[in-house]
Amino acid sequence: MTLVKYYKISKTKKIRYLSYYSAKNLYIVFLHGFMSDIEGLKPRSFKKFAKKKKIGFLAMEYSGHGKSSGKFIKGNISI
Repeated sequence: MTLVKYYKISKTKKIRYLSYYSAKNLYIVFLHGFMSDIEGLKPRSFKKFAKKKKIGFLAMEYSGHGKSSGKFIKGNISI
């Protein structure tokens, strides 16, 4: 799998992401399903397509998913 990076959002929280940079303005932003991650077939296929078409690509994991820090239940909206 392609090397993934981490975006640090606080001292204790980080979000994992996968990207392919393109100088063009057009980007694909992939948001995976809940309790999923960015190592599946869909994000890899979209990244491959983006590279082939020379457009940018970004896939980010939600907090508490995959190898991103945090807990899934802490990211929910509640009353």
